Amino acid sequence: MDRISNIYFIPTPIGNMKDITLRALEVLAKSDIIYCEDTRNSLNLLKFHNINTKLVSYHKFNESERVEEIINNIEDGKIVSVISDAGMPIINDPGFVILQEVIKRDISYEILPGACALINGICGSGFDSTSFVYMGFVPKTDSERKKYFQSFKNMNVTGIFYESPHRLLKTLKFLYSLFGNINICVCRELTKLFEEYKRGCLEEIISYYSEKGVKGEIVLIIEKISEEKEDVDIKKEILNLKDDRYSNKDIVKILKNNFNISKNEAYELVLNLENEEGK
Repeated sequence: MDRISNIYFIPTPIGNMKDITLRALEVLAKSDIIYCEDTRNSLNLLKFHNINTKLVSYHKFNESERVEEIINNIEDGKIVSVISDAGMPIINDPGFVILQEVIKRDISYEILPGACALINGICGSGFDSTSFVYMGFVPKTDSERKKYFQSFKNMNVTGIFYESPHRLLKTLKFLYSLFGNINICVCRELTKLFEEYKRGCLEEIISYYSEKGVKGEIVLIIEKISEEKEDVDIKKEILNLKDDRYSNKDIVKILKNNFNISKNEAYELVLNLENEEGK
């Protein structure tokens, strides 16, 4: 027999209306109130599954105000559910503030399993999933993004990121300037009609989306950046720059900017490669 809680946090489909568990539908139907981001969006889901529970808006702009109301409803014996427009509440969606409060007040709660775009993304990418990190939405400014992606690189794991389709190409080019031609997977429109997993090196993916354009929800997966892989990319970059007749001084500047290494490290790499080539 299922245990009975006072409040449930329930994931909703990220695209396909059928991607919701039987238990989630059961709890939504027996709830007295469902708090949701957008009542119009959530009404479509409830209608699809013939559920008539009352909907009340609960989003990032009124989250703090709703907390006492939700607590009062729970204390009045009502069963409350919290959902987001798509996916798991709390992960980049409302829910965290109320969860903190119910924990603080020792109120019984449950997190139901279900749809979550970052999990579909890491599984569908084909990259190593034994260890990975989810880092949320990519920052908008170059200075913030540089720190953000550099901190990811130092973790030495596969990375999961959310990005807007309007900024995807800019972000991919920025990644190329930081790390060279690393491997990524762009997961687009997950569980929807035009679902796509586009996997390859940055040059290939940038070329593909520059021609095709980018639409839909995006999960960006970056393969673990190993030092060995980066060394190969740096050597390739040095050889390409030498073929283009860049001076060692200019090559050092480019390596310093593109691979986030020191001037001395860049000089050493250039000289070492020259010695290897001279043998």
